[in-house]
Amino acid sequence: MRFGCLFVPDLPLQALLRVEPDLHGRPVAVAQGEGASARVVAVSVPARTQGVLPGARLKEALALCPDLVLRWDDEAVREAAREAALDAAAAVSPRVEEVAPGLVLVDARGLGKLHGGDRGLASALLAAARRVGLEGKAGVASGKRIARIAAVRGEGIEVVPRGGERAFLAPLPLAALGASPALAETLARWGVGTAGAFAALPESGLASRLGPEGVRLWRLCRGRDDEPIVPRELPPIFEEGCDLDHEIVAMEGLLFLLRPALERLVERLSCRGFSCGGLTMRLSLEPAGEAILPVEVAAPTRDVPTLLALCRSLLERRPPGAPVRGLRVRAEAAGGRIEQLRLFGLPTVSPDRLATVVAKVAAIVGDGRLGSPVPEDSHVHEAFAMGRFDPPPPTEEETAPEGERHLALRLFRPPLPAEVRMAAGLPQAISARGVTGWVVSLAGPWRVDVGWHERPLCRDGFDVELSDGAVYRLAHDLSQDRWFLLGRYD
Repeated sequence: MRFGCLFVPDLPLQALLRVEPDLHGRPVAVAQGEGASARVVAVSVPARTQGVLPGARLKEALALCPDLVLRWDDEAVREAAREAALDAAAAVSPRVEEVAPGLVLVDARGLGKLHGGDRGLASALLAAARRVGLEGKAGVASGKRIARIAAVRGEGIEVVPRGGERAFLAPLPLAALGASPALAETLARWGVGTAGAFAALPESGLASRLGPEGVRLWRLCRGRDDEPIVPRELPPIFEEGCDLDHEIVAMEGLLFLLRPALERLVERLSCRGFSCGGLTMRLSLEPAGEAILPVEVAAPTRDVPTLLALCRSLLERRPPGAPVRGLRVRAEAAGGRIEQLRLFGLPTVSPDRLATVVAKVAAIVGDGRLGSPVPEDSHVHEAFAMGRFDPPPPTEEETAPEGERHLALRLFRPPLPAEVRMAAGLPQAISARGVTGWVVSLAGPWRVDVGWHERPLCRDGFDVELSDGAVYRLAHDLSQDRWFLLGRYD
């Protein structure tokens, strides 16, 4: 058993820096509470060097560091950073367990060869965390608790070799191994203060004197950590956003905040191998209220400019109507299509690139104007609905049996008005825009009388072959006594 651990220290501070990266390198403090009880919970390194420490009151912190940048802890922003740490861990291993916010364990069995050993696995965890805007520490060991201790107490990367668990834990104080204050006090009266000293004690009598907790701690000090990982099923919903200290009215200001939120979403999606299949913008309005704007994505994509263009198009058509005080963007995860490359034949289009192009075209032409036609359950032959563009994987071409001929009807949108000369109650000659000729042969009529309770349609249909050799679908609207060319057969 091998386990990896990703630890993100000062999660409230790192959550803030994900949203406001321009604060890197400046004295920053994150505060919680209200009024006189408000205190600092996390500080940056520049602020710490000037004497500002977690737990300080706000007046004391500002007195020690006059140029301190103070921000209130945003629960939604902190929650997004916590989930981002889970996504980063999921990019390395499919089995992930969250011990605490910002402290994630992964099952490392079989991943050493993939990442080049234990140190490569730890490096992969840190690299995945940086992709989602987090800086952390990583540890790898043969037990869950030992890997967690290695990540929390290590400097960057800490790898405990197999069989070296007891030597690694020996110099550590018992409190670092999770001993309760009462148990640590009892062992201190015995003169035992480190894991090595406790591991040197005999096992006999420990259960009666220290109870189950003492036995578990003794086993851990001797390097015995066989607790299995309890993986968590991560939800396929991703959300990013922030609250603002001032109102935003201009469209460009809102898009300026929207772009980094989309970038963070796309990075988290890519860590889990997903694409964005849909967006929902939730805007907090001033003085009260909320605007929920669903954004349709024609095809799953990870292209941030395309998603931003879709959001801009929706905001232009449906403006919030009030100043905006907060922004949340939720993405629906959609799996990308994976296609095996062909050894023979013409190369095919990459499914991911095709989806990105479809999403870009949809952002240009607008909602409801791009998709795949889906035939409706109707007696009207040309009736169809617009479905989502999701072409099936390419298949080998099938040849039609000998003597069979398949025709496809290419519909005119809209149908072409036509003038028809009749003879003996049947069409004899047809004239329409770009189409003129005598009727050589025809089939029909086929009467369609539907939609009497919604949109009445009563017409006769013909398939006609003109003197130029082309075959058309001709319709006679009986209610208005008008003729139309519905389409041409290819």
